[in-house]
Amino acid sequence: MSRLNELRSQTGALIEDPNFRRYHVPGGPVPMTRPTRGHDPLRVCAWPPFLSALAVALACALTVPLSASSQTRSAARISEETRVIDTYPFSEPDPIPILVSDARLYPYHAFRGYSATSEPREWKVVKLENDLIEVFVLPEAGGKVWGAVVKETGHEFIYRNEVMKFRDIALRGPWTSGGIEFNFGVIGHTPATATPVDYLVRENPDGSVSCFVGAMDLPSRTHWRVEIRLPPDRGYFETRALWYNPTPLEQPYYNWMTAAAFAQDDLELYVPGGSYLEHSGRERPWPEDEAGRFLPLYRNNRFGGHKSYHVVGELNDFFGGYYHDDGYGWGHWARYEEMPGQKMWLWALSRQGGVWEDLLTDTDGQYVEFQAGRLFVQYSPGEHENPVTQAAFDPLSASAWTETWFPLEGTGGLSDASREGAMHVELGDSVLRVVVNAFGDVTDTLRIWAGELLIENSVVDLVALEPFEVMIFHVASDPPVRVQLPGLDLDYTTGSRDRALSRPFETDPSAWAGIPEADRLVYQARELAKGRRYGEARAVFEEAAGQEPWNRGALLGLADLALRSARYEEGLEHARRALQLDTYDAAANFVAGNLYRALGRDMDARDAFGWSARAVAFRAASYVRLGEVMVGA
Repeated sequence: MSRLNELRSQTGALIEDPNFRRYHVPGGPVPMTRPTRGHDPLRVCAWPPFLSALAVALACALTVPLSASSQTRSAARISEETRVIDTYPFSEPDPIPILVSDARLYPYHAFRGYSATSEPREWKVVKLENDLIEVFVLPEAGGKVWGAVVKETGHEFIYRNEVMKFRDIALRGPWTSGGIEFNFGVIGHTPATATPVDYLVRENPDGSVSCFVGAMDLPSRTHWRVEIRLPPDRGYFETRALWYNPTPLEQPYYNWMTAAAFAQDDLELYVPGGSYLEHSGRERPWPEDEAGRFLPLYRNNRFGGHKSYHVVGELNDFFGGYYHDDGYGWGHWARYEEMPGQKMWLWALSRQGGVWEDLLTDTDGQYVEFQAGRLFVQYSPGEHENPVTQAAFDPLSASAWTETWFPLEGTGGLSDASREGAMHVELGDSVLRVVVNAFGDVTDTLRIWAGELLIENSVVDLVALEPFEVMIFHVASDPPVRVQLPGLDLDYTTGSRDRALSRPFETDPSAWAGIPEADRLVYQARELAKGRRYGEARAVFEEAAGQEPWNRGALLGLADLALRSARYEEGLEHARRALQLDTYDAAANFVAGNLYRALGRDMDARDAFGWSARAVAFRAASYVRLGEVMVGA
């Protein structure tokens, strides 16, 4: 049976438009066939020989007509309400200081009591909605996004757990699954995740609505704020984060936004990249592992234990997932330069993971986490040598970034995405299929090239979250096919590796051999300090100083740790020794200035900050400290 006749059998009679040789399919989109192995069709389909340019030019195009895109959308709405939710509460605050179990978290305390039975409890819920989607926020549970739903279809593109089933998982204990959790500080689920945070609701002049949530991370004294913003006429919502370090000290830098989605056998993950990193930074192959398993298919992960895939290797701004049987999906978009981290977390597809389904929910089923981060990996040191390290939050500095969370409706997958829309492209059996989701009502121009030949150039009216579908027949795999919708900022080329990156994630085994032992110790101590393990860091810095008493890194490290623990005179001795090596050393002058300031020696502090301000790395922080000295703050 020919492909055209096969489509006729699936959809009914085709109505031919003699003016444009364009075929309209009554009854909606043609079902998309999936390759049996679940691989990308561009790699597993058998391709016909390349047809001539004339054949491509005469290929028939098949589209699905849409309703007019000139719809009027209402302004977004925001409301606060109290909902009764079945809750498995936590209790028993631990009277033993957390310094005994995890000094990184002081002054928080842990909770030790968790209930096996539920009780109805009232929870404050902030609801943001427009004509397209609804978003729910829980300001009394860390400010997390509780869930998000497409109104017309009822599809949850952010998994909403209908019970608050607290279990001992987070850094200080209580944690619930689902939604989007905002993590700032050190590796792990944030200490604020189960307790109330500050919040504010606002109607904006542009018709959008916002819910602001935020808190202080007590160990670092850093402040985080997240604006959850819903536009009036878009099928997505944004999270706009601001994280500020108001201290004159370097703090640990860890941020991951942890979202949840349903775990189903028909789920396929679309995470661009050529490899993934383990928590230790060790690089492994992606999307196929060493055993030839295609890992983006959820059901192919039925081996081993829980999975953490930090996918790297391509400069792309999006990732997501799609349920092929249910016909919908979810995605995340942010500038790569702001959020390069893209991680998938999967509970083991065995009883090892199934027990957590029972522990964390009653009726909503298992979930996966799609996490976006400011770093490549949620780093946990291991024995494998690689260049992945802890990161540091510079003194008196701030970070700000924006992320977009969106649904997919009827696209069949995810090949490209932007803030304005998403698109999936499949090419197989000499049929090109393009399905587009615009996030707002828009008129755009669809252009498709087969190599250098333009085979489609038409104006299209797109309705928010309604799938727009085009098929073109007799299209071969070579040369590559490019699909572009400039108004939506979508541009995809089949088989392209133009966005592949060459960043190394392996360290040459001989790299450390030529580095002096004291410098290696300083490096280790710096890593410990960036992880807020100050006691261990001090011991290693002292070991380095014992080997090289005038080692600059060891002296500065000891001066910094003395400043943190209010041993100012001791710290000043180390800083002054470093300044004896180089009087213009910006880092040494900055830590010396902070020590002088703590001792009330303002003239010496002004002198030191004046020199550290000459280095760009310390300029802003030094001017802030100089200003404090000048006004007597």
